[in-house]
Amino acid sequence: MHAMTMKVEACCHGGRRLSYHFHINSTETVLTLESPFDGSEADVLVAGKPSGETMAITRVDDHHLSTIVKLNGKAFGTSKATLSPDGKVLTVVNEFSSSAGGQQVGKTTETWVRQ
Repeated sequence: MHAMTMKVEACCHGGRRLSYHFHINSTETVLTLESPFDGSEADVLVAGKPSGETMAITRVDDHHLSTIVKLNGKAFGTSKATLSPDGKVLTVVNEFSSSAGGQQVGKTTETWVRQ
């Protein structure tokens, strides 16, 4: 089993390009999203192709983001992200009402550590 990794790069007039790398059936898959972090919906691409999923990410302040996740226009989840004061740890609390995007239903917490 391979761990999922996330790469964050500047883009989109102050926003970020998020690239998640993970394996499905021994094949590396890349999920990407470019968001200006202004609450507008951005397409989630899987292997460079639209997945039907969007994320509307809003920058609340320098250390907090809020996200609404939709699939085919229907909201099915939210996320709240907190960046540690030193900028090294990102904690994301997800809450999904359905497994529409392949996520686990209910509340989960992800912790990402900068390498």
